[in-house]
Parts: sequence; C-alpha cells; structure tokens
Amino acid sequence: MGILTEPALDELVAHGCPACKSNRLQFRTYVDGRLPVMGGEPVGTIVWQYDGEKFVDGVFEVVCADCKHALLQSDQCPRCHAPGALPKILAATNHWPVPNACPGCDADEIRYLAMLPARVIYEGKRAEKARTSTELHEPGFHGYRVDCVDCGTVAELVDRCPLCEAPAPLRPRPG
Repeated sequence: MGILTEPALDELVAHGCPACKSNRLQFRTYVDGRLPVMGGEPVGTIVWQYDGEKFVDGVFEVVCADCKHALLQSDQCPRCHAPGALPKILAATNHWPVPNACPGCDADEIRYLAMLPARVIYEGKRAEKARTSTELHEPGFHGYRVDCVDCGTVAELVDRCPLCEAPAPLRPRPG
C-alpha cells in the first residue's frame, strides 16, 4: 500500500481544500511509463502504463491547484517507503542502463519501462491526463524493465528499488 490509501483519496476529493474550499486538487505521483528506444535513445513519447491503484500507490503530494495549500506531503520513497528518500529520487538520474538493442535477439527497438514523476489535476469527477516534464536522461526518470516486441520481457530490475535503490525485497504493488 502506498502513502495515500484509496479511502484517504476518496476523503480528499470529497472534501477538497480546507483552506479555500476549491475542489481542484493537484496530485504529484510516481507512475509507470513505457518509452520506445532505439540505439539507446528515445524514438517516441511516453505511453502511460498504470491503473488507478498504481496511480494512488505512487502519490507523494497533494496540493490545492488554486491556493497551493498542502493536503498531503511525504518525503518517503513512493515505491518502497524508505524514509527521506524522495528529494534524492527527484534529483537523481537513471541508474539502470538503457540497452542499445535487445539483449536477447539484438533487435534495434526496445520498450523501456520506467517510473517517473507526473502531475495530475483532479476536479470533480474527472482527472486530467498525467503530465511529466521528465525525459530519459533527466533527473527523476528511473527505469526498471526492458521489453522486446519479439522476445517479451528480457530484463527487469528486481534486486533493489528502482527509485531509491534500497535493497529488495520490495513490498508488492497493486494491480
């Protein structure tokens, strides 16, 4: 379970901001995205790979989108809950290598899965599409799996947290 639980999320969106009574909330979360890569460089845009449970599991901050009043803030790692790890996670560049080709069949194009910070504004019944300004070689982008169209999953980071590098075992993720 993440820092924010589903019942706590329901309560936040039901009550909105206690300071200004706005129902527009901005969520900051670490979520999964898939990036097409060729020769170790991106050849497309991030395709989000998360569901509602994984979105909630990665939330580390909720603020009012209007008055910026903080409703929830945590400096824990959103993935493994290591205390105080979030500032380092947001500042660190990717530690897991991006292959130039599939290690199994040597195909040029792979799919690189990563966790990256995203912002989502929620107002009333519908959330906006997740947005990130973080790209492959920038701080905050943290890879954990390589997929090949022909081979399937060919490599996956399982011995440590993909965000803060705390040692495994990791807590189970929802979904």
